[in-house]
Amino acid sequence: MKNGLLQVYTGDGKGKTTAAFGMAFRAHGRGFKVGVVQFMKTRATGEVMLAQTLENFFVKRIDTSPKFTWDMNEAELVELKATIREGFFLICELVKAAEYDMLILDEFNHIIVQGFVTKEEVLELIDAKPDTMEIVMTGRNAPDWLMERADLVTEMKCIKHPFDKGIPARVGIEK
Repeated sequence: MKNGLLQVYTGDGKGKTTAAFGMAFRAHGRGFKVGVVQFMKTRATGEVMLAQTLENFFVKRIDTSPKFTWDMNEAELVELKATIREGFFLICELVKAAEYDMLILDEFNHIIVQGFVTKEEVLELIDAKPDTMEIVMTGRNAPDWLMERADLVTEMKCIKHPFDKGIPARVGIEK
């Protein structure tokens, strides 16, 4: 790939991960090697299930707790931070190795906002990105400095959601 860019998908609307995986499947269909590192998600999803069946499509889910961070005690938060830090170091190695044409960092914005990685670390990661690699970061509340640095920013805005009517996530549609 020539001219790999940095993309950010953010906002309170649904579709950030799905948009990133859609782009990843498009890239894979064109013969690109794709990697996905996913944080803060534990339930099975159709995107991950499909991606795991493909050659040249690496998916690593960082084994994080199904609890929300605000429901965790101090020991659980310490363990979560250590796990996320391991995931971040994996990302740094993937960028350094430059084996992937596209690298999706799903829910990465969340780990920035939660303080699990620093602004300086993220900027260093972005600076280390090979020109031939596309990096896509997803998650709510992307910080302004990240959006300023990105080449493309898309904000998903929730106007109306079936959850508001009590309709849970549906297999094959939301998960």
